[in-house]
Amino acid sequence: MIFLINASGLKTGGGLQVAQSLCNQLYRFKYHHFIVVLSSYFNTSSLSFEDNVKVVNYTIGKSFLNVIFGRDVFLDNLVKEENVDAVLTVFGPSRWKPKVPHLCGFARAQLILTNSPYNKNIGILERLKFFVWTWMFKKSSKVFYTENKYISEMLPHLLNNIKVYTVTNFYNQIFDEPIKWRRTHKLPHFQGITCLSVSTHYSHKNFEIIPQIINLMNKSHPDFKIRFVLTFNENEMHIPKDMRDLFVFLGKVDVSECPYLYEQADIMFMPTLLECFTATYPEAMRMGIPIVTTDLDFARYLCGDAACYYSAVDSAAATEAIYKVATDKDFARQLVMNGKKQLNNYDDYNTRADKLIAILEEIAAQHND
Repeated sequence: MIFLINASGLKTGGGLQVAQSLCNQLYRFKYHHFIVVLSSYFNTSSLSFEDNVKVVNYTIGKSFLNVIFGRDVFLDNLVKEENVDAVLTVFGPSRWKPKVPHLCGFARAQLILTNSPYNKNIGILERLKFFVWTWMFKKSSKVFYTENKYISEMLPHLLNNIKVYTVTNFYNQIFDEPIKWRRTHKLPHFQGITCLSVSTHYSHKNFEIIPQIINLMNKSHPDFKIRFVLTFNENEMHIPKDMRDLFVFLGKVDVSECPYLYEQADIMFMPTLLECFTATYPEAMRMGIPIVTTDLDFARYLCGDAACYYSAVDSAAATEAIYKVATDKDFARQLVMNGKKQLNNYDDYNTRADKLIAILEEIAAQHND
């Protein structure tokens, strides 16, 4: 069969890593041919393809034609010319509605987790954007996958008459290949605890809680030293001048640079208010780093007993959670041990690829029948 892997709309975040991981697995399915459409945001040096893969560089734009009608001349012609049997859009919402069976990834937790603290404070423009996203999901496909069974169970309430599969995320396979780790970012020496957050600066990540944590830590535990390492730029976040030395801003990092960052960290801190999945959880588990994160349903489903949780927008609770993990070594070791076990609950990068290709085979066969 001939499958088109559509990553033309991906720009930042975990979606790029999932697509990259999947692309590097396509060599195993030699009995299929793949057309891989990559946006201009991909680092192609980390991708490897064999003869059963054809790579096309194309970034889908916004137009009246694709937003309203789901048509894209370039992609439509590609499906026709290559005689494509089915399409996988790695993550939507897809502005394109293929004329062949279409499996679309769903990772817009904002549309599902309406009780999140994040959703309670959004404005009318953000709500309008959510409406448009929902519209595009509804018109683009009837078959979806999510990375979290909790989200899969809720998605049919948002999108009627659909079929939903669960295919979890995982850490990128490069975490199991130390020879490929790039030790690019040597962190400055620091006499204290290093908290690492590997993430783009999305508003729902709630990184603005960090200065509050530092203030509270200085008051409640004045002899305790802590810093935060963040993988976005300093101009994306307001930091009081007197705290600047307690932050390390690395900017965007490649996945090959991440393992070395975890090796230099003491705690993985993820203050997110909204996720379908974040690969930083299994990455930290793989690298043996204890996790401190928000006490929300999606996080508990993904981390189980492998994290220390705090009430989501409570900076005092976050402060004490970090302090507990940093000072209670037995507790931290138990979190790490629990994390190694929790990894067994995820689909690894091989299983993820197997499941996604199997779904494509299924929907293509049903269509042909």
